[in-house]
Amino acid sequence: MSKSKLSFSSEVAETLGLHCAIVLDFYEKENFNKISSSNELTNQLAKHISFIDEGSLAKSINKLVKYKFINFENKKSNHNYEVKEPTSNKTFSRLSQDWMPSKESLDIIKMTKISKEFLDIKLKEFKVYWIERAQQRNNWNITFIDFIRREWAKESSSNKGLPFSIDERWYPGEEVFDILELSNISKDSALKYLREFILYWKDNGSAFTTWNSKYIEHVKRRYTHKYIDNNEKSTKHSEPGKYSKAFNERKEDDSWAKEIKFD
Repeated sequence: MSKSKLSFSSEVAETLGLHCAIVLDFYEKENFNKISSSNELTNQLAKHISFIDEGSLAKSINKLVKYKFINFENKKSNHNYEVKEPTSNKTFSRLSQDWMPSKESLDIIKMTKISKEFLDIKLKEFKVYWIERAQQRNNWNITFIDFIRREWAKESSSNKGLPFSIDERWYPGEEVFDILELSNISKDSALKYLREFILYWKDNGSAFTTWNSKYIEHVKRRYTHKYIDNNEKSTKHSEPGKYSKAFNERKEDDSWAKEIKFD
C-alpha cells in the first residue's frame, strides 16, 4: 500500500472507531491475514502505521477480534461491512408491541457508550411512535439503530434541553419526513425548502428547541402556497375566453373607437 494514500470503511470507522477502520484496511490489503496472533500483527502494523502508537494498535486489534472482523483461528478475516444492516429480512410489516431488536442490532449498539437504561427507555418511545403510525417497513432493526444513535447524540449534546440558534449544519430528524409524508409531502420535496429555512433563521438569530416543528410548519406552508399558485395558473390557462364585463356593458362600450382616427 502506498504510504501517501489511506483508505478505510466509513461504516467500520463510524461503528468501531477510526483506528479500527485503518487497522482492518491494512490487515486485508497487506496480506496480514496469514498472521496467527495479536502480538505478531501489532508488531507488523507498527512498521506501517507510524502515526498510531502500539498500545492503540493492540486495543484496535483486540476489538476487531472480539467482533470477528479478524479471526486468527481460521487465519482469515470474517468481516461484515453490512454492519449497519444486521438482518436481511425484506418482508414489509408493521411494528408490533412485542417487537424486540435483533441480537445483531443490540451487539452494534453495545459497541457504543449507550447505557442499558437509556436503551430501554428509548425502545418504549420507539414502539409507541411507530405503532401509532401503523407504517410498514422492511427492516425495523435499521430504523431502530438510526433512532437510538440520533437520540443518544441529542442526550450527549452540550446544549441538551436548551434553546440554540440554527447553523448550516442543522438537519431535520428523520421523524420530520415521516410526519410530512402523512401530508403527502415527500422527503425530496421537503428538502427543497431546507436551505431557505436555514438562511432565514440563521439571519434572524433566534434560539429555539423546536426546530423540527418549525421546519414542518415551514415546509407545509411553502408547499401549500406553491400548490395553490400552480392551480391558479392552471385555471387561468384553461379559461382563455373569460370576459371581465357582462355582455350589455361590452356592447355599449365604445372606448375602442376613440383610438381610431379618420382622415
